[in-house]
Amino acid sequence: MGGRTISAYIRSLVLVALSALLTVSVAAQSHSQADNLLAVGDTVVKRIMPKPISDSSYVATDYTEIHFRLNNAKLDISYMDNGLSMLHLDRVIDSIGKENIVAIEIISQSSPEGTLERNQWLTKNRSEVMLYYMYRVFPDLKDKISLNTITESWENLAQYVAQDPNLEEETINKILNIIESEELSINAKKSKLKNSLGKNPKTGDVYAYISKYYFPVIRNSGIYVLHSLEPVNLLDMDVEIPLVEETSPTIDDTIRKQPESQPIIEPATFRKRPLLAVKTNIPYYGFAMKDLGWAPIYNIEAELYPTEHGRWTLLAEYEFPWHTVLSKHQYFQILNLQIEGRRYFKRESNHTGHYLSAYIGSNLFDICFDEKAGHGYQGEGFGGGLGYGYVMPLGKNPNTRWKLEFLVKGGVYMTFYDPYDAGSPFAGKYYYSWFDEPRLFIRRNMIFRWLGPTGVGISLSYDLIRKKVCNK
Repeated sequence: MGGRTISAYIRSLVLVALSALLTVSVAAQSHSQADNLLAVGDTVVKRIMPKPISDSSYVATDYTEIHFRLNNAKLDISYMDNGLSMLHLDRVIDSIGKENIVAIEIISQSSPEGTLERNQWLTKNRSEVMLYYMYRVFPDLKDKISLNTITESWENLAQYVAQDPNLEEETINKILNIIESEELSINAKKSKLKNSLGKNPKTGDVYAYISKYYFPVIRNSGIYVLHSLEPVNLLDMDVEIPLVEETSPTIDDTIRKQPESQPIIEPATFRKRPLLAVKTNIPYYGFAMKDLGWAPIYNIEAELYPTEHGRWTLLAEYEFPWHTVLSKHQYFQILNLQIEGRRYFKRESNHTGHYLSAYIGSNLFDICFDEKAGHGYQGEGFGGGLGYGYVMPLGKNPNTRWKLEFLVKGGVYMTFYDPYDAGSPFAGKYYYSWFDEPRLFIRRNMIFRWLGPTGVGISLSYDLIRKKVCNK
């Protein structure tokens, strides 16, 4: 079987399936329209087609429109008049003849609701879905198909609103002023449309009205067939194409609920949830000594939030004061690393409020404050313990990145160290304080143990990394 025969066979199967589904769809639609003047997605004004982006001044143009459900990029032939539109497109291309088609342009767009990022994703995927469909059904036209996108069709909405007889002139002007404003951001325009239009005598809630009757029509992929010949007359279809121009609906028609088979899907919204916070213990920067002067204990801490509303977090803390005055035998050098697990008392607290923690850590140090004898201590230590703290957000903004934390820690600490001296006179080298035979010396032969408080602080915290997540 040749490639062209297989292609024709596949197209025949697709058309048979569409016809079967349309028989059911149109029957249901006719029954619905017998009781109501308008169905969801119909308009009281003439439907407006976006202009093709390509230069089509020298060819005739045929236009077909496929619609998409709210917050969805799936091709659904049972939605609105999609099935009829797909049959129409097939018959148009057959009547023109593929050799006479100059180009096919797919223009996808979204309604101006939800977030811009989501609408960009929807528009892109609607274009790709239609491109895949066209490639499967019309493989011989692949090289002639192009894509264009209109992420949020504000112009389309403005054209519909401007000619709607159900809306008062004052309401129309208010909507158009919002849409055409150069001072308002996209988000501000959406907010004003949603919250400031009020009600209209014929339509009730104005935003609900345009959301119900115009947004569904704007969510589409329009397919332009540009060709060099006028198409021959198409065969009459056995089904009646739904009217796109109707008389004004009554108030009952306007406020009628959507059928249960087409549930309302709220537009996707997004938030940014914290992933990683950085913090520092403020009182440690006030540390000072007589000969060293100001000797801050530099420190930084990172807190990882594995889940958004969970109680458990993981922390790593690093302290690195490194101060030296060689002429006065002054050394304050510490490298301290701690790992901490923390459990907050309440769920969904944005990691604020009371918490308990457990930590382990190790350090190395060189400490000497004896200007005369140069007597100091050098060694390594390790320890662990428990902590308690309280975290509070700074400011009234619930999404603030800044927090303030109060904490205390206690536990055990053990260090192995050696005392040393500068010698007299000081020759630039220090000597272990060992007065027995050198061959008997064992490095780090001194031990110090501690049980009690191991840390206290007031930390300033900032949510450094946030992740964008969809509100479900």
